[in-house]
Amino acid sequence: MEQVRVNLTLEREIWKSFGELVPNRKKSKFINDLLKNEIAKRIRQNEEETLRMAFEEASKDKERQATIREWKSLDAEEWD
Repeated sequence: MEQVRVNLTLEREIWKSFGELVPNRKKSKFINDLLKNEIAKRIRQNEEETLRMAFEEASKDKERQATIREWKSLDAEEWD
C-alpha cells in the first residue's frame, strides 16, 4: 500500500488527548483507520441519499405508478 505524508492542523487539546490515549507508534494507523471508516460511512450515506431521491422521484411519476398498480394486480392473481 502506497503511503503519503501529510501535515495536519489540530486543536491543541485534541492533540493532547489523542497523545494520552494513543501510543506514539500507533497514531498513523489509528488516524488511517478512523478516516477509512468515516469515508466508508459517508459513501454509504451518499448512496442512501441518492437512492432516497430516486425513489422519491419515481413515486411522483404517474406513468410508473400506473404500471406498478397494473403489475401488482397481476402478481396477486398469480400467487392466490
